[in-house]
Amino acid sequence: MHDAHLQLLPLAPPLQQPLPVDPRDLPARNAVAVYLMELELPADATRTNMYLPLLALGELARWQAIRPRERQWQYLQSRVLQRVVLGAYIDDDPRALAFTRDRWGRPCLAEHEGLHFSLAQCASHVALAIGSDPVLGMEVATVAPLRRGFMRIAHRLFHQDDLAQLLECPEERRHARFLELWTLKEAYRKALGAGMPRPLAACGFGRTPEGVIVARDRAPLPDRPAPDAFIAQRRMRDCQIAVAYRRGRPVRFRYLHGSAALPWPETAADT
Repeated sequence: MHDAHLQLLPLAPPLQQPLPVDPRDLPARNAVAVYLMELELPADATRTNMYLPLLALGELARWQAIRPRERQWQYLQSRVLQRVVLGAYIDDDPRALAFTRDRWGRPCLAEHEGLHFSLAQCASHVALAIGSDPVLGMEVATVAPLRRGFMRIAHRLFHQDDLAQLLECPEERRHARFLELWTLKEAYRKALGAGMPRPLAACGFGRTPEGVIVARDRAPLPDRPAPDAFIAQRRMRDCQIAVAYRRGRPVRFRYLHGSAALPWPETAADT
């Protein structure tokens, strides 16, 4: 079912794409393409006026209601990234895209069932993962400044095994490990879908002696395919990212900042 709030604004004459995107550079069929955009603050009035026509009426109403202004700007850039990139992949006007959700609550394009995506944003970055498999989750977190009270959050939301991992880390590395676990857990939940809320403690993560990330799902859903390949890395200027997907698919990244698009080395999927 289409989201009734995503009625489109009347289409204006064709406008210049606000971000440089070429899907031929990062194929999504049997692969995962990740776009990571560093947010530019403060908000730029010129680009705000250029971006707003891309939004649907429901998105525009939500943008108007968001405070403070920094969060409003974050939301606008995240929706522009989503519309422009997905529009490029299906060769359609980004303003004409209609969104819905699949049976598990994962967002998808209403008329393009073969293209799947996961959107994430934090105070400093927006990320969009695209692929041909619906089992796909993306999460990002700002590394600095250090989040005060993160161990209280871990005690409240994490499993005791996750807490043990954190306590085993040297104190200077504990926050980084917390962010890695947090983003992996969120990416895993997104890959499963929001049809059934799951606590963060339901899934834990570890690494093999070779450094491969493995998930330990403490409450597996027998009727739902789960991700079995993961990436957890710090990218760009202190941005922790996590991608959850199904193995056998190469993952490639593209960094977007303003008008510049810079490639990153390809990340080989686990086989």
